[in-house]
Amino acid sequence: MISEKSIEPVTGPAAHIIDSVDDNVGTAVIANTVSPEALPAEPSQSIWLTRMNELVATMGYQFNNPDLALQALTHKSFHFEHLVNSVGHNERFEFLGDAVLDLVLTAELMRLHPERPEGELSKIRASLVNETILAEIAAELNFQKAIRLGKGEKQSGGANKPRLLASFIEAFFGALFLDAGYDRARVIIENIFSRRLHDLDLTVHYKDDFKTRFQEKLQGESKTTPQYVLDSEEGPDHDKIFHVSVKVFERVVATGSGRSKKQAEQEAARHALEGSL
Repeated sequence: MISEKSIEPVTGPAAHIIDSVDDNVGTAVIANTVSPEALPAEPSQSIWLTRMNELVATMGYQFNNPDLALQALTHKSFHFEHLVNSVGHNERFEFLGDAVLDLVLTAELMRLHPERPEGELSKIRASLVNETILAEIAAELNFQKAIRLGKGEKQSGGANKPRLLASFIEAFFGALFLDAGYDRARVIIENIFSRRLHDLDLTVHYKDDFKTRFQEKLQGESKTTPQYVLDSEEGPDHDKIFHVSVKVFERVVATGSGRSKKQAEQEAARHALEGSL
């Protein structure tokens, strides 16, 4: 278990994993959610350490540097409300974790499916790392109880937003890689994804990946790829709506809106597919 010692600043290579990017979150509520009222307004260090220990214990791991886990589970809204004591927020960890997750799953899919070509493996991987699946996994592991959100995010139900949960689990994988190294992180990630890796149903996963379906349709018909453009965004940081258009040969063929850029792009691709049928 991680001791309840005071958190020291992150040092070494991990010290560079502090920055900020856009906060694009979804709003759909998923299973195993936690109501905003269930979380204390400002969890004490001991409460957070208990929750983190419970989360990490489900993976059979103990962080050597708890600062990494702390930062991975800290949203920028919490960070900016507690600048004096904060070790940073998790958005650069998310960037790293996304790459680590792609590498681990790509290698495992190649091992499990030596007969499948690159195109099919790419589809399978996309079906495993989309926002919905990552949020489901985060909820199954009870990430909602361990993450640290600012007041605005908490009040808007941030602990139940798929985009936010997906970003937290990616950030956690980044922190895990920094703390444990690739080999140990790979084993833990493979265990977490084991059931989904071995019980794949592409007819279920692939049907909702409208961007992949639209891109394949275009490449088959005209050897081109669609271009997604962010037209506008509205609303406060914790409750933004994004509006995206998708272009083919510089011509807008469809538009879409969503609580995150990815969600808006999927909607635009869905509309484009519907319009081409």
